[in-house]
Amino acid sequence: MTTAADFLQVYDLKLTAMAPLFIGNGHTILKKSYLYNPKSGKISIFDEEKFFALLFQRNLFDPFERFMLGRQNSLFTFLTQDCHMTERDWAPAVRYCLDAGAALDARHSLSDIQCFIRNTAGQIYVPGSSVKGALRTVLLQQMIRQDGEHSKLTPAPKGKYEVIPEENYLHTLKLNLKKPDDAVNSIMRGIQVSDSLPISDENVTLAAKWDAQTNGEIKKLNVCRESLRLGTEIRMKLTLDQSVLKGALTKESLMKAINEFDDYYWDTYLMKFDQPVGEADIVCKNCLFLGGGTGFFSKSLVYPYLGAERGLKKTVEIMQSAFQNHHHERDEYKGVSPHTLKYTQYGKAFYLMGMCGVEIR
Repeated sequence: MTTAADFLQVYDLKLTAMAPLFIGNGHTILKKSYLYNPKSGKISIFDEEKFFALLFQRNLFDPFERFMLGRQNSLFTFLTQDCHMTERDWAPAVRYCLDAGAALDARHSLSDIQCFIRNTAGQIYVPGSSVKGALRTVLLQQMIRQDGEHSKLTPAPKGKYEVIPEENYLHTLKLNLKKPDDAVNSIMRGIQVSDSLPISDENVTLAAKWDAQTNGEIKKLNVCRESLRLGTEIRMKLTLDQSVLKGALTKESLMKAINEFDDYYWDTYLMKFDQPVGEADIVCKNCLFLGGGTGFFSKSLVYPYLGAERGLKKTVEIMQSAFQNHHHERDEYKGVSPHTLKYTQYGKAFYLMGMCGVEIR
């Protein structure tokens, strides 16, 4: 007798960070709330209860309040010079430590730090939902391009914004004919991705945000993120339920869709930018772009749906509406929109944020 388990194809899914990877939890550590040691190049994140207990024991609440309200923004300077403390004194209050990498230096003002998502045990991990979302995008890109270009987006049933009718491509199961947009009809029900195994803080560094212009000029922004180091392996389980998919999607066809997206990303967008000085030499093959800082193109389907020319015009319209002071009216003349690429620095080289190699076994 055939059982549900007979239809489940379970694979090991390994992602390898080919660039710093950031998936945020919405929490930001303010620049005065972490300790950056310029000598070691490390930052220390404190357990708030233990840190305030330390201040209480040493009668340092009033000096700390003056520090928080004052212009000085280095907690390291405050603790060492004003409070005459050493690392041994504050070590019991430290929750975890990270390498600051190239994101911080002693000559410039510190930045707030956007935090990576953690589980209930405080361990960093990559949510399966983030990977499934990236797979959804590459599959939709493939389906839309096979369908052919369209002249315009579809008016939304409610609200003023136009949309891409994604349900036309994904909602093919016809299990709820009365509500075609019901998620029960989506072929994505046949794809499950587990959360990753926990990732050690030793594999985490800080990564600053850099914007590159079409001429290759690159500028550092005051944004800093907890990110996975290059080479970090992310291990998950991928399950394809063929009782739902019925052979329409296999691990081979999934890898094909990923590579088609990589080629389209390069041909339609990446090649429009001059290479910044110091960019790492990485081939975009068998890659997913995950997490924050990967940019509009890696998450949008406007270009494949409308085609390169109409997609450019529509993206200019979207960018102008969302970022009125960023001069996106010039994008059409430049032949690319958005007109900046999102980079980060690791060591002395620059990398496209969130680029991960993919293996399915």
